[in-house]
Amino acid sequence: MLCQAVIFDLYGTLVPPFQMREHILIMQKIARVLSVDFESLHVAWGKDFPRRIRGEFASVADNLASIAAGLGNPADPGALAEAERIYRTFTLEGLTPKPGAIQVLQWLHRQHIPLGLISNCSPDVVALWNQSPLAPYFSHCAFSSRERIAKPNPLIYRRTLDALGAPGERTLYVGDGSDQELSGAERSGMQAVLFVQDLSNTYDRNRPDVQNWTGTKILSFDELYPVVRHFKPKSDSSELKD
Repeated sequence: MLCQAVIFDLYGTLVPPFQMREHILIMQKIARVLSVDFESLHVAWGKDFPRRIRGEFASVADNLASIAAGLGNPADPGALAEAERIYRTFTLEGLTPKPGAIQVLQWLHRQHIPLGLISNCSPDVVALWNQSPLAPYFSHCAFSSRERIAKPNPLIYRRTLDALGAPGERTLYVGDGSDQELSGAERSGMQAVLFVQDLSNTYDRNRPDVQNWTGTKILSFDELYPVVRHFKPKSDSSELKD
């Protein structure tokens, strides 16, 4: 039987993983624009990650202004606007779908399977989301910076399931294992699938959900079709063992 709903992660799943080396180059440009030390900016940006994905900053410019002031060199509005433009371009380029992503979403749409998205991301991603070719396929998107909660908090999964009108045991969650999202999804009653990625160019290459994962794994979207087609609710799986 088909599953009743599918919930996807964004980075590393529908789009490539967040690229560390490319991000460092962008932050170096922004440091020059703001006339601040790159290392200090980069460290502060990293420390602000939990606050950023919980929506404590209204925008990239808001976050950068806070950091620059903390470094003793408040940024003028023009420099902040230019820094935000540079970061916006980086974010938009990062939202390019992975090969096969659009095709699998189209197929799921034809199967009348509602789709959800849960992403731990900052407000710049939310602001640009509707420009992505991925956006039209989703019935509900739970962005952490808008929800003010992040994975693996069970509430963000529950809100998405409720919005889709789907029970956890009949829902598939697909992600690359960042932020303990897979174990969080399974604790919420869903069946989770690890989309295996090359994590060598990420900030969080050591992921417990990846290192310890014993469940279903896929290497491409082609491998997701049979997982959806042959989906068995957990209750059904346990009955088969009897």
